[in-house]
Amino acid sequence: MILMIGVLQSGAQSPTTSIDIKKAIDLALANNYSLKADSLNNPIAGYGTRVAKAAWLPQVNFSSKAEYNPELPSQMLPGKFIGQPDKDLIPVQFGTRYSTGASIEATQTLVSKAARLQVEAAEMNTGITKTRHLLTREELVYQVATAYYDLLATTEKINTTKKDYTNIREIEVIAKAQYEAGVLKRIDFESLQINAANIQSQLDQWQTKYNQQLVYFKYLLGLPASAVVNVANDITRIPQSLQGGARLWDREDVHLYRQLITSKELELKMIKAEKLPTVNAFARFNYQSQFNKTGDAIKGDYGYKSSTVGISTTIPLFDGNRRKNRLNIAQVELQQLQFRNEQQQQLANMEWVSASETLQNNRKQVHITQQNLALAEKVFTSRKSLYTEGVTTLIELLDAERELSQSRNLYTQALINVQTSLVNAHKANGTLLTEFLKTL
Repeated sequence: MILMIGVLQSGAQSPTTSIDIKKAIDLALANNYSLKADSLNNPIAGYGTRVAKAAWLPQVNFSSKAEYNPELPSQMLPGKFIGQPDKDLIPVQFGTRYSTGASIEATQTLVSKAARLQVEAAEMNTGITKTRHLLTREELVYQVATAYYDLLATTEKINTTKKDYTNIREIEVIAKAQYEAGVLKRIDFESLQINAANIQSQLDQWQTKYNQQLVYFKYLLGLPASAVVNVANDITRIPQSLQGGARLWDREDVHLYRQLITSKELELKMIKAEKLPTVNAFARFNYQSQFNKTGDAIKGDYGYKSSTVGISTTIPLFDGNRRKNRLNIAQVELQQLQFRNEQQQQLANMEWVSASETLQNNRKQVHITQQNLALAEKVFTSRKSLYTEGVTTLIELLDAERELSQSRNLYTQALINVQTSLVNAHKANGTLLTEFLKTL
């Protein structure tokens, strides 16, 4: 990653830096800040699993206290107990002015099905987090690929418009000579000049759109807006078809719903396990000191020790139907996930059928528009020669030029459509991060 960033920074200073789609995707996966932030969810989920497992480790706590009693509490005792039988009750003070104490307690969970299921739930959440991260990577690859092909499409629009402008200027030179010779009307010549100005304006608009797309493209790659990037034009490369049939079951979004359903079923088990007994072992050690003068604090005569070792069992009896209502909520949420899982599978199948059919059709359109473009170029060349000789009219020549421009645009769009439809097909098939990257 460090080497890639270094190459990028050194290359960004050069106007000859060329980025093809493979390099663009690699840079985005390495530099995109949104993906970096999302990747941190994986260690967070891992720490969550450790937190759940910590419930099965010994829990050790230390506590201490220091008390001062300005007024000692009194207890009413019968007078005969303290040598005053003539009085029924006499207040007698108990306790000391100062009291300090310290204790340490260790507990160990022995039996707790709910705690065991919490560990399984945490591990399941780790898997869900990884799947979500893969979906984020897949979405980033899709965004970079589509943004790349949008740039190529706009580049070809600019090139086509430049060719149209060149053609119209060549026609304008011929028309000017005819106008000066009195063969062509002035209004026809001015109309031709207006067409040339309109093409120039359209060219400026395409260039503005390209600049905006390029800034967004660099944003996806994690590059500064000031970085100089030259997008390699490989629009004529016809990618290979998808290998094998549909593998919709392997799609990460479909897989995610299966994980969510399993996680919700595990949550149901956890709620049910809360009504089962929990058994813990514990050991306590205490030291306490009581005295009336601060100078006696360091004397061992006023302190004593105590310790306890035992096993405790907790059995929930009644919680106000809280557990029952939580169980009902989880069951309804499980039904929702099951319905959404079915919907997601239907959506995946629909996207695959649509994407595969679109890809096949676009491949056919490339051959059709390529042949049509060759014919349109031939017709325009013939019309221009005939117009120079004065055999054909300006309108017929402009019609030929318009047909040539349209043919170029259709062929360019057909090439772009093949590229983008292949991306969509891989996305629909769940192979965008695997087979698609191998074809680049």
